[in-house]
Amino acid sequence: MKIRHLTLAVAIGLTLPGLAVAQDNPLPAGFTTQPLLKTTTTRDNEPVVYPAGKPEVISVIGTLDKGGRTALHHHPVPVYVHVLEGEIELRSEGGSLHRYKAGESFIESQNRKHQAFNIADRPSRLLVVFIGEAGKPTTVAAQ
Repeated sequence: MKIRHLTLAVAIGLTLPGLAVAQDNPLPAGFTTQPLLKTTTTRDNEPVVYPAGKPEVISVIGTLDKGGRTALHHHPVPVYVHVLEGEIELRSEGGSLHRYKAGESFIESQNRKHQAFNIADRPSRLLVVFIGEAGKPTTVAAQ
């Protein structure tokens, strides 16, 4: 009887590690990912700084019409941008000019005035994700 329990314990012990490995894999069979961006800095090579209060994530899809632009503004929080369609040019106060086309991603500058311009011959669409703080603005108009 003791040998039978020992055999069962060994069998379970040999089976469980395989199950644990399968469960530790966050991507199930048939699901693949395409990394878009992994960074600790903004597009102006400054460190990403998280807000201190209660976290809030906001995502929007923005469209810049042909020839359109955003107002001059800045972000006090980290902002992830992925260009879905078209091409944009970003101009930052005291920073370099940056261009991004469909399929490219970046982390926007924080606390630096900037403006985005649609340089495509059609509307440009952007996925914008703000890593903000509940009750606080994610975008501030330039003064």
